[in-house]
Amino acid sequence: MVDKITNSIINLESKTSKNSAKVNVSVEKAKNYGSENSADIKIEQKNIISDLASSAPIDHDKVSSIKKAISSGNYPLDLDKISDALMDAYNDMKS
Repeated sequence: MVDKITNSIINLESKTSKNSAKVNVSVEKAKNYGSENSADIKIEQKNIISDLASSAPIDHDKVSSIKKAISSGNYPLDLDKISDALMDAYNDMKS
């Protein structure tokens, strides 16, 4: 279950081209800086972190489709998967 969540998060992050483009450009800038510009790199890292923190990686189309399915009562629930995930989480917390 954790792998599925991790993969979902990775998929969502890849869909946020705006933030990932900023990160890629900033990483390229950081690679081009010499060690004498470490202060510039730290400032750029802070800028990247604040940019990423300001907007969450959300797939708005998927969220709206899920909201529509829930409101119309057509959202499928697999109770076996839900109970297995809850038991896995409980067992992880116990150990």
